[in-house]
Amino acid sequence: MPLTYPYPLADFCDRLSTTRVVMVLRRHEEQSGGGDGRFWAAELAPPLWSAEVSLANCPAPLARELEAMIDGLNGSSGTFLFADPSYRGPAAGSTGLGSVTISAISADRGAIALAGLPAGFVVTVGDFLSINYGPGRVYFGRFAEGAVANGSGAIAQREIRPYLPMTITTGAAVELARPRFKASIPPGGYKPFDYDLPHGEIATGASLSILQKP
Repeated sequence: MPLTYPYPLADFCDRLSTTRVVMVLRRHEEQSGGGDGRFWAAELAPPLWSAEVSLANCPAPLARELEAMIDGLNGSSGTFLFADPSYRGPAAGSTGLGSVTISAISADRGAIALAGLPAGFVVTVGDFLSINYGPGRVYFGRFAEGAVANGSGAIAQREIRPYLPMTITTGAAVELARPRFKASIPPGGYKPFDYDLPHGEIATGASLSILQKP
């Protein structure tokens, strides 16, 4: 059976036994300044999420399975879905979050309103969200403002970052329980396992660099 991309969470991300994760929103900006001390910045491309993942020591057969999956990505051309293993869901919990949708989008696309939340649900600053849109595209962001859902399960517009792509519209389903983004491993982004001799039973020292693929 041929491999399909992106790899589902269960096929790749869930196999990553991690000891350390650093995830940041990588911005692509150019800055210039004047002699009077003022500086200007221009965004050259939309920001992308990146992650540095240290992998736990594991039995050699499991390490070889993971290496085979990485080979199956054909370098940085293949993709997989990635969910931050250090994120345990919204601060208020994940119960009843199966039918959340966007009910409104601000003019600058930097804020959204939600419907379909449990009544009284608290959206906390720093909660992640993801939205599937277009053929194989996934938006991933986080709330920069908190809110409490009213009795109808709605919240008014709250700021998120990064800004929503233009093709996401109201009615789109929002994943809050386990947000994810589509990613690839850039060139040189995989540090392979060491198989300690003489027996080579335990594989150690591997890590991954991960970059969102829009």
